[in-house]
Amino acid sequence: MRSEYKQRREAFFGEGNALRGTVLYVDAEVEASGPTSRKSHMPGRRESATVTEGRSPVRLGLADGPDQAVEWAPWIAPFIVLGSRLRAFIPKLAGRQLVLAISVPQRDYAAALIASGWTLSSPAPELAEPIDVFRAASQATYLRAVTSNRIHTGAFKWLQAGPEGQRVLVADKILPVTRYEAVAELDGAVESAHSVLPAPGFLAHVVGASASWTDRMAAPPSDLVLVGTVKWLREDLAACIGNATDLKDVPCPLSNYVLPYVLSDDKGAATWSTQVVSAPKLADEPHLVEQHQAAILDGYGAIKYLNDIPVPIVVCVIDRSVADESAAETIMEVRSSNSRPVGLKDELYWQPPGGVEALAFTVAL
Repeated sequence: MRSEYKQRREAFFGEGNALRGTVLYVDAEVEASGPTSRKSHMPGRRESATVTEGRSPVRLGLADGPDQAVEWAPWIAPFIVLGSRLRAFIPKLAGRQLVLAISVPQRDYAAALIASGWTLSSPAPELAEPIDVFRAASQATYLRAVTSNRIHTGAFKWLQAGPEGQRVLVADKILPVTRYEAVAELDGAVESAHSVLPAPGFLAHVVGASASWTDRMAAPPSDLVLVGTVKWLREDLAACIGNATDLKDVPCPLSNYVLPYVLSDDKGAATWSTQVVSAPKLADEPHLVEQHQAAILDGYGAIKYLNDIPVPIVVCVIDRSVADESAAETIMEVRSSNSRPVGLKDELYWQPPGGVEALAFTVAL
């Protein structure tokens, strides 16, 4: 029996499609901005994991689970690269909103892959040493504390000296201070939660994000929202990505990078990053997207709220397998309102994969 991923892949481009292969080129790039990270490799510079054209070609594949071999497809890498390109475009907006419409043969995985590229290309957080965070904390402080293999999130209680060194009680868990590799203070109160540290996997390693992985899990970015059918988005994010040229590589879920959460379902999560909102819920609570830098609208159910999305970057994923022109009509209506075209190659520095059409423009925000 064919895997679910293989069936969805063939639905995307057609079985036996002879598209020319697209190879992802990635490079760990260091940005010369911001103060020094405590794990930075270059003094005075902040580490930034960037998916870009570089020196080392790799072929990425997807699978239904970590125990299965990944299958390469030519559209996987370009969508991940797109997420990185979009983040890099923010400084060029000058107060306007970028609307990027991508028309795909089938919606599967597109939003999840773009979201992965977006989150992985975020700068590594600049965290104080764990002992300094504990010393500054009070019993009204809530922390996310990360060891080499676990995440503990909850209230700080005490820091004590013992015969074997200092110990700390966080999230109802007592551990030696030296066990913690990264600790971040949270904005508000949360219930105690514990989880296994998500694996960085091959993709995080090849773009350089694995070098600051515990920091990223302690303080992940919270600047992206996914809007669409929650069930479908969760299924896409459960797909595993890995190195298609290495049979020994163990793929990891895309959710390890995106860290999705739904407010009504994931209150017990130990770490979270990207909010997932159902399109009908957005109609009742438009404020759910206001504090983000980017929104990915998956399908017409989400795209019809395009005029109500006040974020700098909006990606609209149009599913051509659905015989409905409403999504395209909504986008063209927005485009007709004092828009300015954005070149995909010359300005966004992105090449859509075969079978994918794209249109980018800015409007007043």
